[in-house]
Amino acid sequence: MCNFTQREYSCGHYRWIASQWCREYTLTHKRCQPDVTDWEYKAEVICGECKAKARALHGPYVAWEGMIKRSPLIERLLAL
Repeated sequence: MCNFTQREYSCGHYRWIASQWCREYTLTHKRCQPDVTDWEYKAEVICGECKAKARALHGPYVAWEGMIKRSPLIERLLAL
């Protein structure tokens, strides 16, 4: 069985990343039953699917957006 790492993102989505392929898969490329051996939680990261949706709705994602101090008037204008 191939070893996988289960990764949970802050958006709530899960992904399974192969950490080691079994011998059968390396020879035949046929998928076998996955075996989740590790688990990790990425509290500060959203998955690629949610990043793409956010980019389409709100423009490019800027990591430091929360640190920018703006007046309430500008906040209302940006919300439009």
